[in-house]
Amino acid sequence: MIENNQKGCLLIGEGVSVKGIFTVPDIVTVAGSVEGELTAREIIIESTGFVKGKIESETLDVKGRAEESILSKKFMIIRSTGSVTGAVKYSEIEIEKGGHLHGDVQSNT
Repeated sequence: MIENNQKGCLLIGEGVSVKGIFTVPDIVTVAGSVEGELTAREIIIESTGFVKGKIESETLDVKGRAEESILSKKFMIIRSTGSVTGAVKYSEIEIEKGGHLHGDVQSNT
């Protein structure tokens, strides 16, 4: 998890819900919920986290839920507690036992 004084990062804590368009230069950690567009170098969706909308990142680590449009330019991992649903484009992907991936899935390599 990121430190709350780390520059270029965003932490959406558990119990927090936000809507909008978010462009973050470094790391986003989501333990709450996001609806809208989320762009960052690295996105971490914690087990309590939920993101619905357009997600774009270099690396994506899903322990919670992600829905709709997902683009992971380098590496995406769906952890055993993670669930991804929607249109998914990835370069490299790993799915742990118990992780779920549903929808239109395409490699962008």
